[in-house]
Parts: sequence; structure tokens; C-alpha cells
Amino acid sequence: MIDTGKTAESEVLSFLALCDLRGVGFETLKRVARERLDFSAFFTSELTSEIHKKITVDPSFAKLREHFESTQAQNSGLDAARYKLDYLQRRHINVIFPHDAAFPTRLNDLRDTPPWLFVEGNRDVFERSAITAVGSRKVSAEGRWLATYFGFCLEDIDVVTVSGLAEGIDQIVHRASLSARLPTIAVLGTGILSDYPKGSQDLRQRIVDGGGAVVTEYLPNDTFSAKNFVRRNRIQAALGQVVLPIEWSEKSGTAHTVRFASEIDRPLAFLRAPSQPPLDWVPREFLGNSDKFTLPREHENFMQYLRSKINEQPAQKLLI
Repeated sequence: MIDTGKTAESEVLSFLALCDLRGVGFETLKRVARERLDFSAFFTSELTSEIHKKITVDPSFAKLREHFESTQAQNSGLDAARYKLDYLQRRHINVIFPHDAAFPTRLNDLRDTPPWLFVEGNRDVFERSAITAVGSRKVSAEGRWLATYFGFCLEDIDVVTVSGLAEGIDQIVHRASLSARLPTIAVLGTGILSDYPKGSQDLRQRIVDGGGAVVTEYLPNDTFSAKNFVRRNRIQAALGQVVLPIEWSEKSGTAHTVRFASEIDRPLAFLRAPSQPPLDWVPREFLGNSDKFTLPREHENFMQYLRSKINEQPAQKLLI
């Protein structure tokens, strides 16, 4: 058997080779990472007794190993991975792991830190001041107005925005950032090569061209599912220093982002237009580190709140 070693490139190649195995999915590879196994361990004969035991005892890991028992199978898998890596690099897509310098430090606040990220575009954007703004896909006139109003505030506070590329509030936020000539980050609930939502490719390219990034933890060709979108919301919550829920309800996708933000003590700014009902319905559990604003009536307080929160020192990792 060949030995790919433990270099950064060999880990990426080994990971991509495992991604392409039929019947091997996100959860299996996530468990490999959680067991602190190198992906290259499935391509090398030099295994310590501890690693060998982990691989052989777990049936899923043993099946992974079986795919690459022969030198020919290893060479074939890694050659295919090199083609995949070349394609990703031509698309300016990088694979980064938690120990890499480019990995977003704010994600370390999560208990369930992503085991890897696929990032299309500018990796440096993650360390800039950022605000997460999310909301309904079926946006009302008031919700559209609030998202647009927030967009007009961006140049004054000079921040990156984080949202989910979905139709409605998310896309309004992304476009507002681009109009303000500021980077924006789109967090996907699908794989980096998935065309979802349909019709968003032009906006994705504009985000990348504008110095922003498209990011996901899912495997390159993973399609959408309700579970995946719920789980991706924790990444949206963590990447921002403040979270703005714009037009949402207690039973919605945005509510998951609000809950994740609350769990890691991210400040929440709840917004309403004068014509909307008061925000008394917001669950008490989300009010600990939050404030409410009626816009434009409380514009100055809103802007002061945002500036104060993005200038605070980053919190230590929370064990929730």
C-alpha cells in the first residue's frame, strides 16, 4: 500500500476520495473526524494499534478501509480526488479543517464545531466584523422594507453580512451588501456544488466577485433536506457578532438561528416596522442578551447597539 502521509494536501485528497464513495455520507465522515482519525489513515499501511483498533472495531470505518485495501484502489481513489481538487481550485473553492489558520475562529464558540468547511471565495472575510441577518422566505412588504433599511445602514457601520442565500430576506441582505460595496457571506444548507436555490448562481458569483464567500460543511454534491438547513443555522448564528432576525415566527427556520444564537450568547436585535405588531411574542428564553427596535423611530439607538456589539471583545469558547 502507498502512504499518503499526513500533510495538509494529503488530508484534503484523502477526504475528497472518501467523499466520493457510494454509500458514504456526511455523518460517517463526521464520525471519522470526531474520533480524531486522519482521513489519510484509510490509505496507509502504517497504522498505530490504537488507530487500527478504531478502524476495525467500527463497522462503518472498516467498510471505508475495505474500499482501499489494494494499491490499485488507493491510486484510483486518490487520482479521482486530484481531479476533483483541481476542479475545486479552479472554482476558488478550498477545503479547510478546524486546525487550519483560515478556519473561522468564531465557529469555535459552537459545541458542534464543523469538522471541515468548503469555502468558495475569500477565506479572509471570516475575521472581519460581521452581522448575521436572516428571515422569512415569504417576505411581506414590511419585512422587505426592514431588510432594505438595514442594508442602507451597512456603509455607516462597515461590516460583513452573513445570511443563507434563500429567497426573501436572505437574498435582500446579500444584495444590499453588494450595493454598499461590502462583502457578504452565504451559508449553504447543501453541498458547495449543489445548484440551490435554483436561480441563485448569478448572486453567488457576485458574492464571490465582491470579496465575500459561499460556505458549507456539507459534502460537495449533498442535496437539500430540512435537517441540513436546521443544522446549518448554527453556523450562520456563530459567524456573526450580532444576529438580526427580520420577519420570523416561533415555528420557522429563522427561529432555529435565533435559538443557536441564544445558546452561544450572541446578541440579538429584534426589529419591527411601526405598522407591525409589538414584539411581545418573542419567547422569554431569547431575551437575555437582546434588544428590540422599531425602525426608523429608534434608528440612533439601533446603530449605537450594533456598533457597541461588534466592537466588543470576542467571547471565550462556550461549552453548551
